[in-house]
Amino acid sequence: MFVLPTFSLGVVGSPTSPAGFVIEVYDTEAQIFALTEVTDYTIVHAKNTDKLYAWNINEWVVYNQN
Repeated sequence: MFVLPTFSLGVVGSPTSPAGFVIEVYDTEAQIFALTEVTDYTIVHAKNTDKLYAWNINEWVVYNQN
């Protein structure tokens, strides 16, 4: 199994992903929903869930990893 490295800035990167592709990692889902300035197609993950969240123009699209 490949484990993605976590950096001190809370960003997860992969050596197989395109340059500039990151998944931002937050401690809680509440921190994600509290974000006010989000770039379209931003992908984030909360440590307290099994979900990925993608910002799509004006809302979070939730992907359950189960």
